[in-house]
Amino acid sequence: MSEKIIVMYDSSEAAQIQAVTGWVSRNGRFWGNDEQMARYDGSTHRKCDNNPEHPIVEMYSYCSICHEESRQQKFMAMRRQKWDGETPLVIFDTDQYFFYEDSLNAYCDEHEVTPSELQLVICEPNYPAEINGEDYFTDDLPEDGELPDELQRAFDALNAVIRNSPPLSWSQGKYAAIVSDDIKSREALDAVHPMESQPNSNTASQ
Repeated sequence: MSEKIIVMYDSSEAAQIQAVTGWVSRNGRFWGNDEQMARYDGSTHRKCDNNPEHPIVEMYSYCSICHEESRQQKFMAMRRQKWDGETPLVIFDTDQYFFYEDSLNAYCDEHEVTPSELQLVICEPNYPAEINGEDYFTDDLPEDGELPDELQRAFDALNAVIRNSPPLSWSQGKYAAIVSDDIKSREALDAVHPMESQPNSNTASQ
């Protein structure tokens, strides 16, 4: 059986002073041979990874120009669908929603744009999800346990209501909206020439 090595706390063998070379960030942190992490830790701004000609960006941020270009490419790649005039719309990648045609018209008037200039996207409904009672009480049920019949019937009744629920909210969908600028033209025409009562269809022509 080998003898256990003993190294005393105050011995020269326990520790020695040595010169160590490595990267140290501006913040005083030592990173050894990791130059990239030292520069990342000690810098505040960097060049754009995709295009050095873009303005510099903060280290923990992103290039706004590249981000905008990426979002535009995504919008242009979306499939198009004609708007039905009722489903809510949203301006792509924003929280500007339009739940009525009148609100869309008002927005266009205020910003002096046409609907086709807004990059509108047809929204999709967000419905409430049904609730599985056994999943909900999984921490309380024994292994392979089931809910009492009365409680299960209550969940069944609740889920029946949930299935018939209208949308809780709307979110940006997958189709770019084809919205005719004629809705603005019709509105302007109605303002100048309000609809007059039509002659009785049974009246004989002269």
